Amino acid sequence: MERSLGATFFLIASVAFAIAFGSWWLNHSVFSPDRTTDSAVAMLDDPDIRRELIALIAPLAAPHLDTNSADLAARLETQVFPLRAGAAEMAPILERAHQIIIGDSDDPLMITGSQLIPIVRDQRAADVAEFKVPIEEIGTLATFKSASRWMVPIAAGLGLILVALGLFTRPERREVINALGELLVAMAVGVVLFGWAIPVHLFTAVDNQTWTKAIPNLAMRTLPVTIGTAIVLSIGGALLMLTSRSGGNRRQWSTPLATARYRGGDNPGWS
Repeated sequence: MERSLGATFFLIASVAFAIAFGSWWLNHSVFSPDRTTDSAVAMLDDPDIRRELIALIAPLAAPHLDTNSADLAARLETQVFPLRAGAAEMAPILERAHQIIIGDSDDPLMITGSQLIPIVRDQRAADVAEFKVPIEEIGTLATFKSASRWMVPIAAGLGLILVALGLFTRPERREVINALGELLVAMAVGVVLFGWAIPVHLFTAVDNQTWTKAIPNLAMRTLPVTIGTAIVLSIGGALLMLTSRSGGNRRQWSTPLATARYRGGDNPGWS
């Protein structure tokens, strides 16, 4: 079936809205630092991040705890970081790390002795001098974060303009219904692309620094919601597209209802 000009405008608008929605999803899933336990668990799920933190904390804290660095490192690896309770204690530190790697903060990440107390589970850790975590902004993440945040209003605005142009062509009702279906399907693709494919596979392919690996884990944390949303949108879009095709050719939205016309002889006058 040949696509009309209005339907073409609607199709391009669907792509624009999908990019806007996907960018919004990306921002809220991996570029919005928080101190929730779920986020901390996701970030600590990467072994390289755990090893880097342990290698920094253990040598500095062990002398104050009457233990050696290896034993403390083993305890952190097996009894603290793998547990939700341990991740919850690390959450404020990991939130700051997240802010730094995506370019939301230029301040250095410092850890104090008082912060170490619930992590190493020993009051003597209060004597540990404040130290800096060697973590810096990751250019790839900062660039994608800025681009995605700008993409939301730009793509949404372009989509609205294209919808207005499509409506100006006076499309048929079936074309509008089909366009709504295409919009939902496009948004489903956008959710999977921006909510899973890009953060899980693209970021680490472009930049393999240790802290870049936190982003795929944050995206995987919300994967069930991402997939569920994509399925619902896809089903809704498919139903609308099938409805538009089964309805046949319908009149345009702006076409007035047919009215009966009286012709001479059809309604004889008074005799």
